[in-house]
Amino acid sequence: MTTNEKAVEVLAHPTAQRKAQHPKDTKINRILNILRSGISLNRFEAARLGDSCLNSTVAVLRAEGFNIVGVWEEVPNRFGGKTRCKRYRYVAGS
Repeated sequence: MTTNEKAVEVLAHPTAQRKAQHPKDTKINRILNILRSGISLNRFEAARLGDSCLNSTVAVLRAEGFNIVGVWEEVPNRFGGKTRCKRYRYVAGS
C-alpha cells in the first residue's frame, strides 16, 4: 500500500471526522462551521462568504471524512434565466 493510499484510508475512517481541525481563520473552517450549524450553501452564497470555489472546499472536507451531501437546484441568474448549481449540506452522525 502506498503512502497516499494509507492517507486516504486514514481520512476515510469515521473518527477522522472528529479529529479534523482547521485553524479558526481559514476558508475551510468557516464553511465547515456554517454547514455544521445547519445552514446549507450553494456556490453563489458561498462566494459572498469568501469561498469562490465551494465544490473544491467540499471535496477537501469529504476527503477528511465529513458527510456533506449535494443536491442540484436551479437559481435565478442576472439574465432572467436559471442556472444549475449544487446546494451542499452537512449530515451529522452518518
